[in-house]
Amino acid sequence: MHRETRIANFVLAAFSVISLTLLSLPLSSPVQSFKACLSYVLNPVAYYGEKGTDRLTSVPGNVRNLLAADIENRVMREQIKRAAWTKAENDSLKAENERLRQALGLKSTLPRAPLWAHVMERDSTHWYRSLMVDAGADQGVVVNAPVVGRSSDVIVAVGRVVEVRPKSAVVLLLTDEQSSAASYVASVSTEDARSDEGLVQGRGTSRLMMNYLSPDAKPEQGDPVYTSPTSATFPPDVLIGRVARVNPPDPFLTFQSVEVAPAIEASSLDEVMILKTQSAAIAAAATAKLPAPPPEGDAAAEDDSQ
Repeated sequence: MHRETRIANFVLAAFSVISLTLLSLPLSSPVQSFKACLSYVLNPVAYYGEKGTDRLTSVPGNVRNLLAADIENRVMREQIKRAAWTKAENDSLKAENERLRQALGLKSTLPRAPLWAHVMERDSTHWYRSLMVDAGADQGVVVNAPVVGRSSDVIVAVGRVVEVRPKSAVVLLLTDEQSSAASYVASVSTEDARSDEGLVQGRGTSRLMMNYLSPDAKPEQGDPVYTSPTSATFPPDVLIGRVARVNPPDPFLTFQSVEVAPAIEASSLDEVMILKTQSAAIAAAATAKLPAPPPEGDAAAEDDSQ
């Protein structure tokens, strides 16, 4: 016991002498460097952040790089711990979401690989019908792949791929008469997310029609319209447009209908995003890396003779 007490007193006396010596020395560059290094060894937390690293400016370059690397390593370890917790939380939410989808009988969402493509051509005779983009089968585009656009940094529904060529594809717009998408109206006034389910259909004009709304639904002008989780083409919760007009009730129909203004006009589309399935993207990448087939028949014999 007395031996441990003597060692503790000796260590305390040694640190006291070192502290008094450092305080009595002039603030020259070597002394400041030594103080910074010793301070970092005793309390490295004080050097985290931009202001902390500024205190290492007087330290020699090699030592400063080592200390900066150690600080970065410590910070990265803390970030990895937080990332592991976030990943575990996301995996739990994903599993719960899949369980709820199966319970509700909804289709499973496949992983998507976005592919940006530029608009090459528009149908001048049917402006609201289709357009052609510069991405095709070589990039993994398949028929019925959903196509979205961007409006003020918001992803909006545009249409689907109906024809695929090696270097291009034809996109059928939502405004075409043959287009439709399961959707819902999100009430702005009540903030009720999925109260009114319906079907958005194109009319060949700048406006869409949303039919099959419940007679008890109360859509209002300006309410946003999104794709439904039951959509066979689009992922859920993609903005389609906003309610432009609530049609008066028809006594011969058992549902309500509203006019919908698309979130983006077809004439303003310069580029679109095609949502490929992950399997299609992998298959396209593998095909692009395949070697050219060897020559056959007479061509092979001719190459051998040469």
